[in-house]
Amino acid sequence: MKKISDNPSVQELQDQIKGLKALKNVLSLVPFADRMFPGLDEAFKSLDDFEERSKLFQVPDQFNEQFCEYGWIAYESMDLEAMIRSLAIVKEGGVQAAEEFLAETYNEDTLIFGILRCNGHSDFRKRVRLLELAKEDYLAARYHACIPLLLALIDGLANDVSNHVGFFAEGLNLTAWDSIAAHETGLAALAKTIGLGRNKTNEGKITVPYRNGILHGRELDFDNKIAAAKCWAALFALRDWAAAIANGKDEPKPKGEVSWSQLLRQVADTKKMKLALERWAPRRATELAYIPCTGPAVVLPEGTPEKFVAEFLDNWYSRRYGPMADALLDLLNKPQGKKAGQAKRDFGSFSLLAYQIVSVIDETAAVSVVEVMLTVGDERLKRFVPVKIRVTYVDASNEPAIWSHQLGCWKIIQNGFSNLIYHTLD
Repeated sequence: MKKISDNPSVQELQDQIKGLKALKNVLSLVPFADRMFPGLDEAFKSLDDFEERSKLFQVPDQFNEQFCEYGWIAYESMDLEAMIRSLAIVKEGGVQAAEEFLAETYNEDTLIFGILRCNGHSDFRKRVRLLELAKEDYLAARYHACIPLLLALIDGLANDVSNHVGFFAEGLNLTAWDSIAAHETGLAALAKTIGLGRNKTNEGKITVPYRNGILHGRELDFDNKIAAAKCWAALFALRDWAAAIANGKDEPKPKGEVSWSQLLRQVADTKKMKLALERWAPRRATELAYIPCTGPAVVLPEGTPEKFVAEFLDNWYSRRYGPMADALLDLLNKPQGKKAGQAKRDFGSFSLLAYQIVSVIDETAAVSVVEVMLTVGDERLKRFVPVKIRVTYVDASNEPAIWSHQLGCWKIIQNGFSNLIYHTLD
């Protein structure tokens, strides 16, 4: 059985590193090479770090070997640090301790971002309402409710994406070229693990969410956090599989050529990114002395996440739905008219009368949370509604970027408005 580290993209990078090392050795014998190739020395300085980081490509294989039989697999959008830490915990305290740690990583933030990615695929987007309900049950420790729902959604999603059969059926191809989640040691192996037959009623506790036993009422003590977290992990892995299929990875692609200048630029950019991340720190309270603030946006510092949120709210107040749509994170590249129409449907039901920015928390170099108090009214009533608006700084490809380091812009993650949009005020 091949390993994830044998994937073409990994092997290509390994070949590039070998080539760079060879180039470094050759140029060390060339007089005045540093003058002939400005910036080359700076790029080579990060080569050792780049090579050391390439060892991380072994982690998904190690993770699957250790945890697949317990119902966990590696996938593209999984937290790499969590995988590394869980492998260390196994050695320190055993599998149970590692599983408890992994379950804790499936917290509210992980679910918010996971469900947000589900909006980017039509088959998953149809089920976001139910995923939100499963999230509410999970966070409230109602595992008896969210586990059967997630298992049912996983089955239906695999059916829709494949246009063939459900996740647990024979004959479903859950592999894709150059993928982590859809590697043969990934989803295909996971489906066998949690799809095992459970032919006897069992009152003992299980932490593997065996689909047949749970949905057929034979497993009577399945409702725990570890089993529920594994369902979320399986669903997010399935989302990465669906993305691989949508990107044409069901068939191998011809190998592309990368020039030396491109490769050296990648190494240099990696080093710059690392330095920027090391230097990043959240703003201190003294730097946010102007909070709380009742707007308008022009009174806030340029380029800050709170100014971006205030501009969004100013547009809502004035019912400018086009600029509102532009401010929302869009993973589907929908036409402008369609985005504006959706923004009008979502935000046009209530009139924004006033707002106050209550607090700002810089969570990471690319994510901030702006807490606001909205005064919302319609023909029947007026209410004060607290909302936590999560904003992310992204590049032109909607990939996270470091605020003030790369050219990019802020985008609002719409989930924070869910309670307001999808539930009528009473």
